[in-house]
Formats: sequence, structure tokens, C-alpha cells
Amino acid sequence: MLDQLSEKLDLLREIAAKETLVVAGAAKSGTTWLQRMLNTHPEIYCPGEGKFREFALGFVNAANDYNKHVVYTNQVVYKEGGSFYRPWGDDNIAAGIQFLIALSWATSTHGKDLSRVRYIGDKDTQYADNIEVWRDQVFKDARFIHLIRDGRDSAVSIAFHKKRAGNFDEADFHKFVESYARGWANRVRIMREAFASCPERYHEVRYEDLLSEPASYLGNILGFLGVEATPELIARIVEENSFRKLSGGRESGEENQDSFYRKGVAGDWQTHFDEQARRIFSDASGGMLADLGYDT
Repeated sequence: MLDQLSEKLDLLREIAAKETLVVAGAAKSGTTWLQRMLNTHPEIYCPGEGKFREFALGFVNAANDYNKHVVYTNQVVYKEGGSFYRPWGDDNIAAGIQFLIALSWATSTHGKDLSRVRYIGDKDTQYADNIEVWRDQVFKDARFIHLIRDGRDSAVSIAFHKKRAGNFDEADFHKFVESYARGWANRVRIMREAFASCPERYHEVRYEDLLSEPASYLGNILGFLGVEATPELIARIVEENSFRKLSGGRESGEENQDSFYRKGVAGDWQTHFDEQARRIFSDASGGMLADLGYDT
């Protein structure tokens, strides 16, 4: 009956024995670049954005619906016999989500030698949503790496990303800047506050620092994870994931608005923000720029 599951059990057990890492950060803040660098490390398997939030929410909704039916069946159908069926508790729901995540990782290991892997991870820009659930129930022993980029640069990159997809109206740029600034500041605040009580599980790095000194700051991240961090290995990882290689040959600063890797620089917001946009972002982000050490 469960033959397909049986075939995967050994791999699932191997995955379940690994430590877990999570790369979090705002959209267009360099999380894909960092994820790719981490995945290049022989002790880390971080294949990309698993979209776990989407099916986790669907699974929770399905479990809640199941529980409603169970309660109804027990009360109406089997009322003389008591509670014949048992509702799923939070622990079982969390275990179900963990199983689905492990199954997703087991679907394709992309040729990674799992015997050498210590950490399996995921990156997503939505982990600030329901972070307590991810931190305490689903990834309760995981290490979280929070990549922060100047929100003004992220806003510009997202605007170009939306424009490339054909769903951005430049006439609404100031309205977009205000909305994005509020959300960016709030998500940064949520992530920082969520790990104030367990700082040993949290590592924060600025995109601008990683961009200017990738070997140094990648070394700090690898040190946080406790994996191999020799200069030779770090240099290889940085080179294999340079902007030039990811963009197909362009140097950092050479813009291609049709590419996911558009420009690869810091401070580009100064080219695209007028004085009104600067003021709007500063006000809407509520002092977060200054708290993070960015010039305002």
C-alpha cells in the first residue's frame, strides 16, 4: 500500500538527521546570491526557494478542516461510543509540514553528495510572516541567516522586476515606495525581535558588506554555521557565484533590465529616487534606515 513511501524512507531519514538553515530577507535583497553561495559549499545543501509557506498554509487549512470533521463525527455519529477519531494536535501538524518539506528536499538532490552535507536549508522572502511558527515548530533547531539590504535599493530592484514582468505603473512610483518602505521596515523589525531571546540561532549580515567584502562576510556566515571556512574554499565559492558568472558575463554595474541579475551594485536608489521619494521612504520606514546604519 505504501510502496512509494517505503522507497523514500531511507533518504527521508538521512535528511531528517541533518541540521537545518534558513536564509531570510526582503525580496531583491541578495538572498538568491547568498543561497547559491551556500549551496556551493560541500557541507551545505540549500537548493533554492522551496515555497514551503504555500503548502504549509494549505496543509494547516486541510488539517483544521479534518479536525472539524472529526469533532463532528465524534459528536454526531459516534456520540454513544465517545471519541472514536482523534483530531490532529499542533505537534502532529508541525510534523506533517516537516515531512512535506523533507519530501520536497528528497525529490531531487541536484547531484549533491548528502553524505558530506551537514546542513540542509531553504531561502524565502516570506519567513518573517508567522516567524514564531517557523522558529518554534517547523524549524525549531534551525539557524537563521537574515540578509538585509538598504530598502531603497530593494524597492528600485523590485520596481524593475515588476516592470520586466509587465505589472508596474511608473505613475504610481511614490505610492509604491511608501507601501514598500512600511513593509520592509516591519519585516526587518519582526525578524530582529523574533531572535532577541535566542541570538545563538540568528546571524545578520548587510548586503552591502557582503557585496564589498564577500570573502570576509561569507567567512563570518560559515563560522556561524560551524562548517569548513578555509580561504581557498571561500575564494572558490565567491568566484563561482560572482556577478559576472551569474549574469552571463557582465561586470557589476553593467545593467540589463531584462535580467534577474540586473545590475549588482549598492546605492542605485540614488539614481532613481527624487527628493519626494527619499522623504516618503524615510518617513514611512520609521527610522529603520538609521537604525541599520544607512545614510538618510
